[in-house]
Amino acid sequence: MRAPVPRRPRLRRRPPLVSLVTPVYGVAPYLPRFLSSLDAQDHPHNRLQIVLVLDGACDDSPRVCRTWARRTDLDVEIVETDNGGQGRARNVGMGRAHGQWIGFPDPDDWLAPDFLTRLLGARRRGDFLLAGRTLIHQDGAETAHPLDFRFQSGTARADAARQPQAIQLSVHECLIRADRALAARFPEGREAPTFEDALYLGRIRTGGGRSIVYVPEAVYHYDKRVSGDSAVQTAWLRPGRYVAQMRTRYHALLDAAGGEPWAQQTILYDLGWYFGVVDAGRMPTAPPGLGEAHAAEMRELAQRLDSDQIICSPWGNLRARDRARLLLWKGCPEVAVVRDGEVMELCTVESPSRQADPLRYAGTDVGWVLTGAEAVQRYSGGDVPRIPLWPRRPRLGQTRPARTMSLQGLLRRRR
Repeated sequence: MRAPVPRRPRLRRRPPLVSLVTPVYGVAPYLPRFLSSLDAQDHPHNRLQIVLVLDGACDDSPRVCRTWARRTDLDVEIVETDNGGQGRARNVGMGRAHGQWIGFPDPDDWLAPDFLTRLLGARRRGDFLLAGRTLIHQDGAETAHPLDFRFQSGTARADAARQPQAIQLSVHECLIRADRALAARFPEGREAPTFEDALYLGRIRTGGGRSIVYVPEAVYHYDKRVSGDSAVQTAWLRPGRYVAQMRTRYHALLDAAGGEPWAQQTILYDLGWYFGVVDAGRMPTAPPGLGEAHAAEMRELAQRLDSDQIICSPWGNLRARDRARLLLWKGCPEVAVVRDGEVMELCTVESPSRQADPLRYAGTDVGWVLTGAEAVQRYSGGDVPRIPLWPRRPRLGQTRPARTMSLQGLLRRRR
């Protein structure tokens, strides 16, 4: 006979200040750690709602969730639906969220005990997007996220209108004010495997007021699985990453944001990873014609990106030749790569000489490249775009410090 599950005493409920919406699918081995981190939150448990959306059952996750829901003192709502993907599950869960702030942590990660308290303590009137710091865990090692520069100035408020490098691609480390969170929806199409968070956040950020509050003390622990089988890790193996994502995610963000610089920088950061994967030959070879189709999508997307944004983009993963290819796709006949004022490479649409090497992408021709003295000799000067070669180290620059509030002050504020 199965022993009864001990249950914590329920607290007197008040309307939740925070609702956390989490889709659950195929994560049974990771759930105990995640659910324990919810129990460990020092945010008052009678002001915290948990919405677990069981997005179809493929393992023991539903049983783990139900057992925990009976035992915890948190307000838990379990929603069951057939498998429709993370975007749809989050949209369903939002319909059950009653908090003033809504978050979307992933069930294979975990939260620091003061994660919610730290985020809420940094908010001020008018804030709508609070972002914590993500630490990546893989095979026993802990590393900072590639966008960790956003937290270099401590708790700060960054305005995207003045600081387009203040990009936000994921929701798992965020709290979003409910009126703004509920005014947008996650994309539900499943052919494009990533960028759904960035598109959702982009739609929220266009609703008036584009500042993000970055709170480095609010730590979110991201588990980069050693098995490599998470949705993010397998996305590069899916053809939809190379065609559907271009059409339904990147263009949609530019449409929603009206081509704002912060939206362009969000996309340019993502494109930098494409160049690395494709140039390394890691793009899928099936179906036939995928490379040509993807290159055509890149060419079309480049038309919507400003030349200045491409040249000045602070992302280190977007190399000089990557930027040159984007500019050639935009119609520039010639692009120079320079170091300390000297031309190091010259990229052209037409072959300038026999010494030129082909410049390609995904098996398609983009142009030609000359190096050294030949590049200097053929360089036309004038209005030719010049891409400087220097280490790209993004910084937020001048930010507005955000006032933080202690747990005691936070509790007094709620009364």
